[in-house]
Amino acid sequence: MKHILQKALICLCIFACFTANGSAAHNWTEQIAAFKPMVVNVETSSEVVFETETKGTSFATGFVVDVERGIIATNKHVTGSSPAYVKINFHDGSFTEARILYYDPTHDFGFYQINPAEVEFELQAVQLGAWDELSLGDELLLIGNNEKEEYSIKFGTIANLNVNKGDRHSSYIHTTFDRTGGSSGSPVWNTAGEVIAIHARGTDTSSFELPIDYLFDALELIRNKMPIERGEIGVDLHLISIGEAIKHFKFPTALRKEIGPSKAGTPKVIQIESIVPRTTGEIILRASDIIYRINNELIRDDLYTFDAMLNQHVGKTVNLDIYRNGENLSLDVPVENLEEKKVRRFVRFGGAVFHDITPQLRRILYLEADGVYLPHADAGSSFSRVGLQERNGNSKVVILDINGKQIRNLDDFIEACQTISDGQHTYVVVRDFNLFDSSPTPKSLTVNLKFGPLQQFEWNSDALDWETVSPE
Repeated sequence: MKHILQKALICLCIFACFTANGSAAHNWTEQIAAFKPMVVNVETSSEVVFETETKGTSFATGFVVDVERGIIATNKHVTGSSPAYVKINFHDGSFTEARILYYDPTHDFGFYQINPAEVEFELQAVQLGAWDELSLGDELLLIGNNEKEEYSIKFGTIANLNVNKGDRHSSYIHTTFDRTGGSSGSPVWNTAGEVIAIHARGTDTSSFELPIDYLFDALELIRNKMPIERGEIGVDLHLISIGEAIKHFKFPTALRKEIGPSKAGTPKVIQIESIVPRTTGEIILRASDIIYRINNELIRDDLYTFDAMLNQHVGKTVNLDIYRNGENLSLDVPVENLEEKKVRRFVRFGGAVFHDITPQLRRILYLEADGVYLPHADAGSSFSRVGLQERNGNSKVVILDINGKQIRNLDDFIEACQTISDGQHTYVVVRDFNLFDSSPTPKSLTVNLKFGPLQQFEWNSDALDWETVSPE
């Protein structure tokens, strides 16, 4: 009964922060007027797509984080990794074009860059705050392109400071914003006027925000012209309660006291949910392993610190102190750099797009094989018949073999394509992951080179653009 009364009091306190019409107790009026010029509306149009991204036009939100360099922050699922035309719309009705400066391969944030000289008013950047200074029940403000309505205002509170709603090992803040499409990339302010998170996902009643610390770490490296490294050992993590860990996974009861209470709520520990094929952790770690320490540091439920430790040890190893079915193991795991495995080259051929298989694809498809990936083929084109297409036109096809030549990577694919003449009957072996049975399957097609010649493209990090590469 005591616990029920305590929970009821907490709910009443949170409810008391809001009036019947849903407005905030804190007076945001002056701050909203000051914040709006820092927020932008983002419009992207994509014709070429990678991985599982979608062609077409989309709308989202961003915010200025660096005036001098013209850097705008948003979500990675907004920037994407594919070539796109990006239009940035400002509060005064003016607009400019942008290029992708950076996108994170693990966490849902990215940066656009604009030319500040092209902006018709004086740009202002948001002030970034600190995630670790937040508390449950804190009042927050979101300004974004909600439902494609520019500069929609949303009020909310913090419901949980640490939930694992992101991919792999991202920590998120659970809030009470009622948001819909177009809010992606919106800045989230505390009452002190600091942006403490970036909106990433949610429903009509719950919202999940990526702590600004993830974004800030990368931004500082960009400002200091230092390379960004993202540590990878191939684990998908989730959080389980200490009680579940003890009862179902034989985590030692004696360690409950050392784990202690959690600022986010129920005491939890980090567990490996799954392992990505072809990664360094594949033969060392197992699903259900509970990670207790990393490099002798007690990790508890701190997903952010776990990620930071991996980033600091790229090219080295990290030591994981884990419990596997009650047995304590100390394991050294090599850390790869996920930045090096982004799509930096692609090919257009026979009306389709091809690129190397990324760790993200291996994770989504649980793909162990070599090959090249076909994310999209134009309707009626030569390669449109090698696999089933989704309603949005996307394919999930891996090319394994062309005319008897094994295709291990994009170089093999290019070499095989250079031997194909216009109208030549061509045999390919594919795996189609849009089908229930994705076993290797032979396909026969005729390649039309008149309208689908071999074209190679590479990413130019200085120009922040894709450039055509002449075949060797």
